[in-house]
Amino acid sequence: MDQNQTDPAYPSPATGWVTVAVLFALYILSLTDRYIIALLVEPMKRDLGLSDFQISLLQGPAFALLFCLCAIPVGIGLDRFSRRLVLYGAITLWSVAATACGLARGFGELFVARAGVGAGQSGFGTGSYSIIGDSFPPHRVSLAMSIFVMGGVMGAGIVFLLGGPIVAMAMAAGPVDLPLLGIVQPWQFVFIVTGLPGVVLALLVFLFREPVRRARPAAIGYGPAIAFLREHKRLYAAIFLGFGTTYAVTIGFQLWMPTYFIRIHGWAPAQVGMVLGIAQILGAATLPLHGWMVDLLFRRGRRDAHLFWCVVTVLLAAPCAVASVLVDDGWVAVVLFTLYVAGVLSTASMGPAITQVVTPPALRGRVSAVYVLITGLIAMALGPAMVGFITDKLLGDERQVGLSLLLTVPLLLLPAVGMLASGRGAMRRRLEDQDA
Repeated sequence: MDQNQTDPAYPSPATGWVTVAVLFALYILSLTDRYIIALLVEPMKRDLGLSDFQISLLQGPAFALLFCLCAIPVGIGLDRFSRRLVLYGAITLWSVAATACGLARGFGELFVARAGVGAGQSGFGTGSYSIIGDSFPPHRVSLAMSIFVMGGVMGAGIVFLLGGPIVAMAMAAGPVDLPLLGIVQPWQFVFIVTGLPGVVLALLVFLFREPVRRARPAAIGYGPAIAFLREHKRLYAAIFLGFGTTYAVTIGFQLWMPTYFIRIHGWAPAQVGMVLGIAQILGAATLPLHGWMVDLLFRRGRRDAHLFWCVVTVLLAAPCAVASVLVDDGWVAVVLFTLYVAGVLSTASMGPAITQVVTPPALRGRVSAVYVLITGLIAMALGPAMVGFITDKLLGDERQVGLSLLLTVPLLLLPAVGMLASGRGAMRRRLEDQDA
């Protein structure tokens, strides 16, 4: 019998999928505000006199700073208060901050605005994981989480697909005189028109009902969550460090590949945006397959299914990442990048899914917040900044950005596979204890 029909704590399947659909759409919005900066690197460098390393700080650490720190209080709020209200506040905050990026006049102001975007988006991710975790039983949560995360990856693709022509039109139109704001440069105008709609779209969170919490927290604060994490430190170290390091490489490629194609293959921003957008959307389309496969393996008794599947797919994806920045033909590079995205994106949904599966319901909000904190610090602070640092400080040549991307594979991606593999036994033991 369907577990959704026997356990009143879970919403009906229709309600659960409506929830996923709304969060899916909002995830696309969040990635638009996060990744549009990747198409604005060259005009921002020119107008503000920025280096690749400063750009990488805006792409990574500036965003990651409050993204990670705000996850801690948000985790408490999610376990104690209405998660829909937390999401509404988060979306409104990041939309205002994204718009403020278009009003910045220098590196410092951009850094603060990007930090604001990160603060809002930390609440959205953590809250969405918690809501989806309470909307589906364990043997179905991987597929639901995969489809939700597909919205995020498609958001990155849509940014490139639609953002490329938008950037091209803005650059062709030149500076714009806006009411109350005065003259803004084309790259500033792009930030404004992509950030401002979120202030209204935040209301979408009230289109679904909040699922019943499967358990109420016994205490306020992170004491019980930290104690639980210590008890299962091997498992959670593999989850937090393994997924975070994998994300670092993926985000580095997502944010620097447009610049790589512009500098090395001589493509225009509009062409880069369209081609890489399609590539990421095609890669994202594999996410339900990853979720379906993991749920199938899990139902058949493979208690380490999430980690096992990620180890296999990341090992298959790694050679494609290396080859994508070594081949001379730009179109071949696009195909290889698409294959890399299709494989490595198994981790995008399995990280949040496994956290929900192995964590007691009363601790999910706070443990998810710790997950966002640690993986976010590793991924967004390390990934983009490492590429910019290697290009500027070690190689000293902006045309070597491809080599910088390549080096992240042996330095970060392969060790991440080892971390994920190291947690498989601990995951099996944890779920055996949970089922007992």
